[in-house]
Amino acid sequence: MITLKNRKVKVYIALFLLPALIVYLLFQIVPLILAFYFSLVEWNGISGAALKFVGLKNYIDAFHNADFLLSIKNMVKMVFFSVLFHTPIALLTAVAINTKCKGYRAFKALFFVPTVFPLTSVGLMWYFVFMPTGSLNALLKNIGLADRVVPWLVDPATAMNTIVFVNIWAGIGYYMVILLAGLTTISDELYEAASIDGASAVHKFFEITVPMLKSTIYMCILMDIIGSVKVFDLVFAMTGGGPNGLTNLPTTLMYNEAFKYSHYGLGSAIGIIILIACLAGTLGSNFIMSRKHD
Repeated sequence: MITLKNRKVKVYIALFLLPALIVYLLFQIVPLILAFYFSLVEWNGISGAALKFVGLKNYIDAFHNADFLLSIKNMVKMVFFSVLFHTPIALLTAVAINTKCKGYRAFKALFFVPTVFPLTSVGLMWYFVFMPTGSLNALLKNIGLADRVVPWLVDPATAMNTIVFVNIWAGIGYYMVILLAGLTTISDELYEAASIDGASAVHKFFEITVPMLKSTIYMCILMDIIGSVKVFDLVFAMTGGGPNGLTNLPTTLMYNEAFKYSHYGLGSAIGIIILIACLAGTLGSNFIMSRKHD
């Protein structure tokens, strides 16, 4: 009877998971397999057009493409500054909110609001701020700083930096909430004992808070790396990869090559490269984390 009951439970679990598994296979695994297949052929993306098998030619062409190499450089810049600013600022903000000072609820809501909106909406909002005739330049003119007016999203010297800034701004609240949840798991007794020993707030932060949140911080960094590699909608909404492709990321270049220039094979190859970059970032972070714990 026990064996029969266990079998029934396993059947029920399998039936419960089956719809999600089917959706996952149809919308994740199958497209991934097709993307890898199309990365090995030349195709213009039009149904009925001939497919020519070219092997690894699309991958080789990608790494000989100046636009792709620039997009990789932009991606590395995005990842570096996101990791450099997101988690540290989010941690300090979470610690400040965790003290439950006056108005902390409103403070927490203000930081979390940007994460509620899709990045497309955030990108459009900041586009109207940074566009040549946008609100930022209008403000600079009105306060007598007309000489500081810059076409932020058009000038090659500022376009990518502006997008990196917006990406940092938009992501702080998300990691703040994760770290704030981690802070609630730290016992107040540890801080009380440290206070009795005469530890300052700075010592408590570095000797208690950071070590106790180590795994959470690593998780935030890992998520940040993967998320920064996959950024698409923010760039697409703000610049579309311009001016002249200078703000392209691999994701936007993949879209343009596949759907704008009808280089579907090359676009698919770039998509697979993005997948490999995400896997490399994940495995590398996990390796570093395991070494740290050892």
